[in-house]
Amino acid sequence: MPAAQRDWGALDLGIVGSYLAALVLIGFVVRRRATRKLDSYYLADRAVPWWMLGLSGCSSYIDVGGTMAMVGVLFYLGLKSVWITHVFWGWFMISLYMAFQAKYIRRSGVMTFAEWNETRFGATREAEAARIAAALFLLVLMICNLMYMAVGTGKFVEEFVPLPRWHSTLIVFGVVGLYVTLGGFFGVILTDVLQTVLIALGAVVLTLLAFHSDLGSAALEAKGADWLALAPTWSLWSGYAQEVPASYRHYAAFGPVLMAGFLWMIFRLLAGPNVWDFQFFLSTRSPRDASLAAGLWTVGYTLRWFLGLAFLVLGIGLLGSQAAFDAEKIMPLVLDRLPAGLRGVFMAVLLAALMSTLSAMINVTSSVVLNDFLRRYFARHFPEKRLVRMGQAASLGAITLGFLFSLAFQDVVSAWETMIFVVVTMILAPATMRWHWWRFGARAFVWSMAASAAFILLQKLLVPHWNISLTLTVDVLASVALSLGFGMLFKPADMDVLVAFYARVRPFGYWAPVRAEAVKRGLVPARDPMPRIDLLNGVLTALFQMALALVPFYLFLRRWPEMALWIAALIGLGIGLYFTWYRNLPAADET
Repeated sequence: MPAAQRDWGALDLGIVGSYLAALVLIGFVVRRRATRKLDSYYLADRAVPWWMLGLSGCSSYIDVGGTMAMVGVLFYLGLKSVWITHVFWGWFMISLYMAFQAKYIRRSGVMTFAEWNETRFGATREAEAARIAAALFLLVLMICNLMYMAVGTGKFVEEFVPLPRWHSTLIVFGVVGLYVTLGGFFGVILTDVLQTVLIALGAVVLTLLAFHSDLGSAALEAKGADWLALAPTWSLWSGYAQEVPASYRHYAAFGPVLMAGFLWMIFRLLAGPNVWDFQFFLSTRSPRDASLAAGLWTVGYTLRWFLGLAFLVLGIGLLGSQAAFDAEKIMPLVLDRLPAGLRGVFMAVLLAALMSTLSAMINVTSSVVLNDFLRRYFARHFPEKRLVRMGQAASLGAITLGFLFSLAFQDVVSAWETMIFVVVTMILAPATMRWHWWRFGARAFVWSMAASAAFILLQKLLVPHWNISLTLTVDVLASVALSLGFGMLFKPADMDVLVAFYARVRPFGYWAPVRAEAVKRGLVPARDPMPRIDLLNGVLTALFQMALALVPFYLFLRRWPEMALWIAALIGLGIGLYFTWYRNLPAADET
């Protein structure tokens, strides 16, 4: 039914309107605190309690566009979608934040992702070039993220308002832009906490609706045995490619896609946090708090599975189990069939998921523009208040560019894959090397990043018909080869810089010569088991997160033996992590 004909009454619109007004009010309330200085505006004075940060992370990764695409993948692939979301979509990233990367980032003490390069490479001309390269990449990535968010926003909101998609997107982007511009990062955190609470309540209610209806397991069982199978297979069932939209057909070659995804995921995980996640961890009080926040984030992210699966169950029951419609629209279609009042509440819940992610993107993009370009090269002597205003203007500019680029896409998956497999892949190998290989210097970073970008773009232009598994494999391997070659060709950073970095961050990898020098100088203990423990925790937390996703899946399927098995796995992994992770957290007084 067209949006204009739907019966959205005063109650629903009043609930949504009140929620949007509350977000803007929060921006006005915290405006004075947020705009005192740059550290206040972008990092909330580095004093955010770990539990607030953890709750903020939960909602910031439950965006509407991504969840709509997730429901589509669930609908078309069934239980095997767990592999796609965790491997191909890189959701294991959050578990590695918990394992070790959150504390690594907090120990660096910088403000932005690009600034981190100076800590790693030193204060040389080559390091400055690496910083500029990273900052330029970040700008492109963040604009692409905003583009992807805009596509999902428009596709969701257009179902409920009698306006064109781009009008709907502008309304939502305008509200988010207003409270982010006013409240800075502290405003983002406060609104995120509120939004996480709303999402949690919504997930509980929606789960009860789905689970206690007659639509539950029977609707899912009707999808068939292939749809219900977890074990990976080389290809999906016969007829899959004819049943789904073109943007999902490449998943039919499941084995090759999954293998390429594993290759991509390894470097995606080792390359370190997403740029917006740097900001989250840098705003905590200590490395210990950063790790605890990441732990809460990992557990809280399960809300996305409850929300998505509940919508899926209700969608199959209400709309049918055959793919005769755009499955990315299951969420808004189900929402439209809820009773008045409850419909408005869930509209607010889903807008909360959308806006929390969007607000983080906008704030980080602004920080990159201001700290890595304007403040660094053009406004060094400007007063802090003026710099904050410039940051606010950068936020508005980021919103505008993301919106304009989104007009080129019609579906969420295509926008997301363009961002991930073209833009992100350019930096995976160089970013991994700088974390884990001591002799990978600033010049190597710049040249390998530029060469990787050139190779990937040429591949897209010359052989655009390649399937996604072949494309990913070739692109990643070429980038690795280029990075290794440039790493050997160019000299590493100065040993003093490397020793200082290693002693502060203490990453795992091939750091033997640097570690030996750090031990000699008395900066690190001669025997340090933590790098090995960090690697072990990476494996355990990834399995822990996978189990957290499978428990709600089997709950909705009402398959009690499988659910009991994965609950037992969760308990066992939790006990193991208590001894390997919690007991080895950084000291409370480490800053």
